[in-house]
Amino acid sequence: MLALGQEETLSEFAALSLLALIQGLTEFLPVSSSGHLVLTQSAIQLDEPALLIDVALHVGTLLAVLVVYRKDLARVALDAFAGKPREVLLLAVGTLPAVAVALLFGDRVDALFHRPRLAATGLLATAAILLVGEVARRRARTREERPVTWVAAVLIGCAQAVAILPGISRSGTTIAFAMLLGLAPKEAARFSFLLAIPAILGAAVLKLPELKGSGLGDDGLGALLWATLFAGFVGWGALRMLLAFLGRGAFAWFALYCVALGGGFLAFA
Repeated sequence: MLALGQEETLSEFAALSLLALIQGLTEFLPVSSSGHLVLTQSAIQLDEPALLIDVALHVGTLLAVLVVYRKDLARVALDAFAGKPREVLLLAVGTLPAVAVALLFGDRVDALFHRPRLAATGLLATAAILLVGEVARRRARTREERPVTWVAAVLIGCAQAVAILPGISRSGTTIAFAMLLGLAPKEAARFSFLLAIPAILGAAVLKLPELKGSGLGDDGLGALLWATLFAGFVGWGALRMLLAFLGRGAFAWFALYCVALGGGFLAFA
């Protein structure tokens, strides 16, 4: 058993480093970082609050989004200050469904992060979503590219709200729905990851009180900080890779992976 509030040990850093590596790789690859974290924490018997660690590692991968999309973010900000806030408003509208779910069902969602079999089932659902997204990607090649509309922003936001459940890939679900709505893969990914910024920041703010009541000492906070930064570095590499291969039919292979992992856990755990 690990307890980050106790004396700092190599095993504690090893466990959090493993979780950070998994988070960095799986946050942007459409295989559900939350599902991997829940299953891994179950396997290594980590005692720390599952959602607290999940949020900390998501903040790490948020840093990767800020780095990769820094030019897009700068353009969005400049447009807003110039009196053209359309994209800021689109992101705000797309964030509302996740905010509603977090405020109305936050405690119930927290409890789900302690149910590894549910996370495994979510991976199977992710596989189905990815296959639908792959079909949409292939069909989109024969149509003209479409911009993000207000209706599309709401629907993609609803997809993001569903992906709060462990095992449901946020990136896979939102990108798949965006492509179903006619967005090109590159634009679908851009809007999806920009939409992740307010969602992750909001989740982190809601969970800040847990830091005071979690019993983490300075050593525990230091370990979480290390894991956050490591997840960000790994996530930067994974995001660059996804953007390079997104338009080449990768969703089908990721779907097979989700079926193997989720089905294997349900069959043998």
